[in-house]
Amino acid sequence: MRILAIILVLIVAIEHVGIMGLEMVAPARIVSKAFNMPEDVVSDPNVHVALSNQGVYNGFVALALLLALFIPTGSVMKVLLLCFLGFVMVAAIYGGLTVYRKIMLIQGGPAFIAFLLVLFFI
Repeated sequence: MRILAIILVLIVAIEHVGIMGLEMVAPARIVSKAFNMPEDVVSDPNVHVALSNQGVYNGFVALALLLALFIPTGSVMKVLLLCFLGFVMVAAIYGGLTVYRKIMLIQGGPAFIAFLLVLFFI
């Protein structure tokens, strides 16, 4: 189960690298489909800047999860992973309530399962 917990944390980190890519460099038509937003809104330069800023944060979440997974050990690793996975779950709930309900499942689902596995098996 410990290996499964590590794999799920890696999946959450990779997912956030993907979200970062969507928010920062993907074409407007792909971003509009991914986030269920009108393409003309996503094409607005101000919205693009805001999405890019969110992309930076998602990149930091991915980096934090990877660092927490590979640098500390024992209880420090566990606390850091639970903290960062908790951040992901809060962001997923907020995004699901304010932007697009599927965010809770797509972003929050793997993070929640990883959280439980880390809590009980790491």
